[in-house]
Amino acid sequence: MVLSVRSWLHHPLTHNVAFMHLWAGQTAAEIGFQVGALATSAIAISLLHASETQIGLLSALQTLAFLLVGLPAGAWVDRWRKRHVMIAANLTRITALTSIPLAYILSSLTLVHLMVVATILGLSTVFFDVAYQSYVPLIASKRYIGAANGRLEASYQVGLAGGPGLGGWLLGIVAAPLVYLLTAATYVASTWAIWRIRTPEPTPVRSDATLGAQIREGLAFVRGQRILYPLFSCIAAAAFANAGIRVLLPLLVLRTLSMSATQLGLLLSAGAIGGFLGALTRPVWIAHLGIGRTLVITNIIGVLVIVAQPASIHAPGMAAWIIAVSGVASSYFLTVYNVTQMSLRQEICPPDMLGRMNAIFRFAVWGVMPLGSLASGVVASWAGVEATMYIFTATSIAAGIAMGFTPAARIRGASAADVS
Repeated sequence: MVLSVRSWLHHPLTHNVAFMHLWAGQTAAEIGFQVGALATSAIAISLLHASETQIGLLSALQTLAFLLVGLPAGAWVDRWRKRHVMIAANLTRITALTSIPLAYILSSLTLVHLMVVATILGLSTVFFDVAYQSYVPLIASKRYIGAANGRLEASYQVGLAGGPGLGGWLLGIVAAPLVYLLTAATYVASTWAIWRIRTPEPTPVRSDATLGAQIREGLAFVRGQRILYPLFSCIAAAAFANAGIRVLLPLLVLRTLSMSATQLGLLLSAGAIGGFLGALTRPVWIAHLGIGRTLVITNIIGVLVIVAQPASIHAPGMAAWIIAVSGVASSYFLTVYNVTQMSLRQEICPPDMLGRMNAIFRFAVWGVMPLGSLASGVVASWAGVEATMYIFTATSIAAGIAMGFTPAARIRGASAADVS
């Protein structure tokens, strides 16, 4: 562990000013996202008294944009400067977020308004995420992609640790809609950090091809890549199931176990401890197991331990501890898995295809999440929260097992070239 920390501190990326600004901006944005996500659940469940189906629909709307515009967004981002796209996306999020506390103060906040804002935030996130994932190889170089993604994942885990805890604390002292002001402030900080990047960005390649032709070119690249396409299919199936699990956890904690929003925030924050450690120790996994076995093992274990969360209702006195410990373990293994598969994708992809490739995988992950969120809400209203969480966890585990039979699972070394 000490060696891992030292390698982070003395890594060349630490002296890369452009990457450090991007990292700071992403960290601020992640904290805001996590605070906002908790506030959204609290507003819908506790203030607007939304049903299970409405909660599923609200969650679906937050990711619907990936399904509707995810693919063209990739082609557009390949045409535009990534830094400008990230700044514009942040400014849009700030505007949408501030409308919620304003409506609350004017006593006009409705579930429809919350759903509209969720949709706008999702649309902005599409462009921001595709742009930043495509920007990393341009400022960090392919040599350091894995290390860069590890740091960005660590910032995600910092947001996951600090965001819900901070949000839960604020929900205990101010009205939930007002918490959105803090979320907006973090996006202001993110915008400032990204605006300060001064490293010249390569001029985007101009193409006379139509938008449709560029999208088809990106799809053809992924479909024809023997490592990427099977990985794409497994990731899409797992994302559907994981979205269903994620939307049910607040219902399990707030309604089934009758905990407070503050307790929910603390439980979600606890899981980030494992995520941060996963980002820090991922190089050890790659050195000992290689990319392929790391992908499969960490994915299956990371999902399997989630079974303990719905089972915790049978031990209510220990439920909080069970959910916290399983969250830590799951976050640890899934962080190692996520950084590994993202770095593998960026290593394989040529620079002029990064936007479309990232958008296609975002489409696979986030595009199916509305379907998973909506499906879990409907199934839960019929079968109950506990049974539905078991069903969706089993589906995600099956996707992880299927990944073991893909070409990516046969990569024995630390590079995509090391396929057995």
